[in-house]
Amino acid sequence: MPENITLEKNRITESQYTEEIDEEYAGAESGGDEISDMESTMTDEATVAEAETLEEAEVADHEEDASSSGETVAEEKMLEMPEYGMEGAPTISMDGMEIEPIEGFDETILDMNRDEVATGVDENRLLDAWYAEFADPVTSALIQQQPGLAQTVAEVVIGRDDRVRITNTRAYPWRCICSLLITARDNSRWIGTGWLCGPGTVITAGHVVYMHRHGGWARRIEVIPGRNAASRPFGSVTVTHLRSVKGWTRKRKRSHDYGAIILPSSNKYGNRLGYFGFANLSFFSLMGLKVNLSGYPGDKPAGTQWWHARRIKFVTPRTLVYNIDTAGGQSGSPVWRLRKGKRHAVGIHTNGSTAGNSATRITRPVYKNIKKWKKIGA
Repeated sequence: MPENITLEKNRITESQYTEEIDEEYAGAESGGDEISDMESTMTDEATVAEAETLEEAEVADHEEDASSSGETVAEEKMLEMPEYGMEGAPTISMDGMEIEPIEGFDETILDMNRDEVATGVDENRLLDAWYAEFADPVTSALIQQQPGLAQTVAEVVIGRDDRVRITNTRAYPWRCICSLLITARDNSRWIGTGWLCGPGTVITAGHVVYMHRHGGWARRIEVIPGRNAASRPFGSVTVTHLRSVKGWTRKRKRSHDYGAIILPSSNKYGNRLGYFGFANLSFFSLMGLKVNLSGYPGDKPAGTQWWHARRIKFVTPRTLVYNIDTAGGQSGSPVWRLRKGKRHAVGIHTNGSTAGNSATRITRPVYKNIKKWKKIGA
């Protein structure tokens, strides 16, 4: 175990953060066995009042979804700025660029469709947390024996594999992307990706922090920012302070598949490494937008970071769909816009298929929760 690992005290907490019931905050410190039941500690009168409030909130839920999916949102008003941290800003100007300047990447594929491009613990056998949540046990066991089958089940490479390996993970923004080694409540092991959104907050997929089929809250998650195979240029920290929303932890809604990891006060990586901004953009701003995605896929050498970019091809009230190549291990990766040298995440990669990989869209309520989780880790 790395020397700089910090384990936090076991306890479970919960609080209400937003008006929308399915976006309500659900949290665990230690990845507790269950969400504490607020209603069980209330008087009958309070329970009735709570139920009435929740009923009203469910009505607001539909209204919020309608407005957050659409064109009435003034995009630049819900935009949290990125920071470069003590390690400093990129050395090259990014003005006018929409995708990262990665050597060897063929930008002509950005406008191509899928048909046009088609032509100890062994960490290499650890599966993406997606399998823990959505794949049946037989499939998971088979893929662990034959890792090459992973691409046929979860996140996929669509057509020709155009992903590019990031070798200088000490540079911004690559150092803000974290390899995650997950130990579930039942002690099974999984992998994922997360990204710094603040001094002490890592955003990821909901199924990374809370696995319904494996005991609920993860027992612990090792966070390794800027990992480069065996190299851990900034060390690592093991965390038990986790967050998600009730729409995921209680209802298992794919549309609410997002969460956060709160780093201990002794390891606020964002102060040194910087962090991504994030934004709630309108339908018209997102449709056809060139976006970047980078993470730690399980079909490549363990702990190596890989990037790809494409245009968003579909936008729904809750998801973004794109032909960016991904593979198991990249659940939780940032999907970001690069504009005027600033990087703003607009989605959280969760899963995919040959029809298109997809992300949880940063809608108005998702934006608000990320902002609050950022404040918790500040």
